[in-house]
Amino acid sequence: PEYARAIGLLGWLYAARAHLGVAEPSEVLDGALSLGQRALDQDNDDPWAHLVLGYVHMVARRPKPAREALTEAIERNPSFAMAHMILGSSYGYAGMGAEGARHAELAMRLSPRDTIQAAVLSTIGTCHFAAGRIAEAVEFQHRAVQLRRNFGTAWRSLAAVAGLSGDLALAASALAEALRIQPNLTLDWIERYHPIAPAELRALYAEGLRRAGLS
Repeated sequence: PEYARAIGLLGWLYAARAHLGVAEPSEVLDGALSLGQRALDQDNDDPWAHLVLGYVHMVARRPKPAREALTEAIERNPSFAMAHMILGSSYGYAGMGAEGARHAELAMRLSPRDTIQAAVLSTIGTCHFAAGRIAEAVEFQHRAVQLRRNFGTAWRSLAAVAGLSGDLALAASALAEALRIQPNLTLDWIERYHPIAPAELRALYAEGLRRAGLS
């Protein structure tokens, strides 16, 4: 009951369920944060405890504390590919695409055959979207779903960026996959719960999904 990493990973699972749209964020994120903080209190030197806390903050649209916690994780283990990937996501969701892409690309170099490779590709796609490079965003999200066919957040993002690119056939097919995995996905869900923090960037993402056919 006092194993910091296990407690932290339980918090990660709670936050991941919110991120994936399979749990109500308002019902699970406070508990995830408490578990992450409890893990940190038990072992401040464990990079995983800092990683979990940063991930929870990212999902809850708190980009500054997310980046601070994730940076702490990397300071404790500079070769921690997962932490670099999540830090890249946090930057991307905050609209800081260039910074995010650097960390995501470093994660891929650190662990090129890791099971997180699809997530890294999707993170790079998110960073391209944040930087306004829509064609590149489509390419990387497409690569991510080819590598992991049930990758709901990547299908969601592929639908959005394909809609913005004007490829409505691809957008519609990606949206169908996203809805298969997350049936509760709506434009209202995006506005209330998607981790993209800047309102204008979140609105652009939602517009892509609207063009794909989401209501």
